[in-house]
Parts: sequence; structure tokens; C-alpha cells
Amino acid sequence: MSYVLVEDGVAIPYSIQKLREAHPNTSFPKHPSEESLAEYNVFPLNYDPQPDFDIIEPGPIEQRIGGEGVDENGEPVEGFYGWWQSWTGRNRTPEELRPRMIVTMRQARLALNQTGHLANVETAIATMDEPDRTTVSIEWEYASTVERLSPWVAALAPALSLTDEELDALFDLAATL
Repeated sequence: MSYVLVEDGVAIPYSIQKLREAHPNTSFPKHPSEESLAEYNVFPLNYDPQPDFDIIEPGPIEQRIGGEGVDENGEPVEGFYGWWQSWTGRNRTPEELRPRMIVTMRQARLALNQTGHLANVETAIATMDEPDRTTVSIEWEYASTVERLSPWVAALAPALSLTDEELDALFDLAATL
């Protein structure tokens, strides 16, 4: 179970071990009661359900009456007076996701085929200026993986008339194949 120590109305994460260290001359039972912990301004910490985001961070710990949440074991807790850990979250931006977008060449070719772009790749490469044409041609023929942020993908995308968003969608599709 998680706890908080409340000092001047502010709750900070705390543990029974810290309580024992702060009061070495006091004998605490293995599982102290909430009433005995309250004498030391230590209270159980309850958890709001975590939001469904890519990045989740702890929000403020706040005291409340009522509400709904879950305890440390994931069990629902309703109408409880106490201290609650809230959460904040956000989804990653395209700029944060792109470095992680890596697919196999097989996946890339299948996705290009499904979106009708595969037949245009050879033509797009042929119309590029050197040295891009040779570099992209070598990568297209011999690479085993494709990285979303690789220079050759950046050179090929405009030749295929793909926007950043369309390219992201293409990599998302490829990752499922």
C-alpha cells in the first residue's frame, strides 16, 4: 500500500519504512492501522484510473471526499474520503513518434502496394538528381529495414508526392503488415 505524509496541508509520497526511520523509538505493528498512522499525519494514498495516453505522469496528490478511483491493487474505490493521486497525460506528437518508425523492407513494399504507390517507386527514383538517385536506388534494392527519418525516405517522399502525414500513415500501415 502507498501512503502520504501531510505537512502544512501538502501531501508527499511516504512509506511505513520512512515512518519507522523518522520515529526510531516508536514500535509500530507490521500493519499499522489507519487511525495510528493518522497520529503521525500519514494517510493511505488512493489512485485515480490512469488515462489512456502514450505518456502518463503523476499529477497532483489531492484530498477529496467522494469520487471514484482504484486502490494500489487496481480494485475500485468509490465515495472515499482521503488522499488521491491524479494523473496527467498526452499522446506523443508526430515528431516524437517518427524516430521509432522502423519497418522491414517487406512491410514497406506491402504498404506501398496497398496504397497504390509501389508501381511509382522505380519511376520516382529514376527522376531524381544525382547523387540522390544512386543512394536511394541502393537503399531501395538492398536495405533490410526502412527508417521513417532516413535521408533516402525524405528524398523519395516528395518524388512520390507524399506529405509528412501520408508518410506517417504509410509507416503505421506497414508496421501492421
